[in-house]
Amino acid sequence: MNAKSATRRRPPGIRKVPAKVIRMPTPTVVRRRRAIKAGLGLLVLSILAAIIARFYLIYTAPPSPEKVSGLTEQETEILGLVNQERARAGQQPLKFSPRLAVIARGHSYDMAIRHYLAHNSPDGVAPADRISGVGIGYRAVGENIYMDEHADSADLPRRAMNGWLKSPAHHANIISGKFTETGVGIAQSADGSTYVTQDFIR
Repeated sequence: MNAKSATRRRPPGIRKVPAKVIRMPTPTVVRRRRAIKAGLGLLVLSILAAIIARFYLIYTAPPSPEKVSGLTEQETEILGLVNQERARAGQQPLKFSPRLAVIARGHSYDMAIRHYLAHNSPDGVAPADRISGVGIGYRAVGENIYMDEHADSADLPRRAMNGWLKSPAHHANIISGKFTETGVGIAQSADGSTYVTQDFIR
């Protein structure tokens, strides 16, 4: 048997012409869907970029002085009340000092542990000694202290502030123009009493 090829031969005289492609216009609905998808994609990318940038700033930005010193809400509130009183007296707000806050909290803890209320410790250590002892230089120094036995600690900042305002010496420290920096520290004793110290320097 002879095998025949399945290939057909083009008759002579007929040229192969490439097929003509007719482009159909993209329907409006399809174009709109594509535009919406592209817009949504850009929106998602923008949101992701914003989230990444926020996390980057949170974890790379230097901590604020308040975070460094671990200020509590009550300590922060007292600082705010003091600066409000200074504003009423026409004075500039005090700058927060993390190191003063640590010193103030240390004195509050000492009073809470040893159950006394005084600027000088039982060992005779005065506010100026505590401040200069950690290498802080100053031209003027002052200190306010307060002890609270109230069971409700929520309004402690307001009670401490009211107590200081009733004392001419404490009030004078709060509105004094000679001070430029301050720190506040709060501590609670085992019997539930709360001690507050605020140090001032220039």
